[in-house]
Amino acid sequence: MSTTSHELHFTDQDISDYADVSGDHNPIHTSVTDAKKMGFESCPVHGMLVMARVGGYCRRFAAQGKFIHDISVRFQAPVFTGESYRLEFETFDQENIQFTLTLKGGHIVMKGTASTTSR
Repeated sequence: MSTTSHELHFTDQDISDYADVSGDHNPIHTSVTDAKKMGFESCPVHGMLVMARVGGYCRRFAAQGKFIHDISVRFQAPVFTGESYRLEFETFDQENIQFTLTLKGGHIVMKGTASTTSR
């Protein structure tokens, strides 16, 4: 078994940059006023941005010579800027990685798995 962890942070600039690159300017992510209308205290980070960041760390954690061919995630809570998150990886074999993204204080916001292949 192998484990590692990383601290993640997301900024308003991350959201702005992602919106520009992806074309996803949904006001729930870019306008605090609209986010509050939907019941959030601030703008949640785009889910695909969170997944992309986590996917990058999955690649680093994968065994040498392995490539990520599938990532599956389940969000359990929104991710926000200005918070500190802990990304923890665990693997029991060379093919599958399990990961958890946790808000400081232990609240899980996302769980997932990544499968690897040698190509």
